[in-house]
Amino acid sequence: MSLSDKKDLDLYNQWLNDPDLNLNFGKSHDAYSIERQEKYIANHNNSDDKFFVFISKEENKPIGICLLYDICYVHGKGTMGILIEAESQNNGFAKEASQLLLEFAFNILNLNNIMLYAIDFNEKAIELYKSIGFKVIGKRRQSYPINNQVYDEVYLDILKEEFNNLDKI
Repeated sequence: MSLSDKKDLDLYNQWLNDPDLNLNFGKSHDAYSIERQEKYIANHNNSDDKFFVFISKEENKPIGICLLYDICYVHGKGTMGILIEAESQNNGFAKEASQLLLEFAFNILNLNNIMLYAIDFNEKAIELYKSIGFKVIGKRRQSYPINNQVYDEVYLDILKEEFNNLDKI
């Protein structure tokens, strides 16, 4: 599915402008217009970044996005992000999409290290990432202020060897 379709851009824009969804994604401070999304996607398409929409087999509809960015082929590393619409959460889609993205990163792109971060109150996401082999490598302390509280960003990573030695779903 191409994100250049207007309906896809509208859907993606709806996800990115959902304050509850983006609170956990680390983007609750941003507002996105269709024009900004078109530019963002065009920039990704014109870079080494890999941007994917994933689709529910049952409903044949887009339910989220995942991406690899800050890819460095010389050093074999990249950063990943994932966003799933609220209605499709808690169904195993994040785990499956993450594993597919890691399979692509490690065994197609031949990267060796994938990193990501989550806001520390998003314990569900952190536990999910740990369950697929990510290890906590550190925190950026008090770097995410929301509603007069300050939270840490938790950084996790996984190596190709670790991923390839795991039992997957």
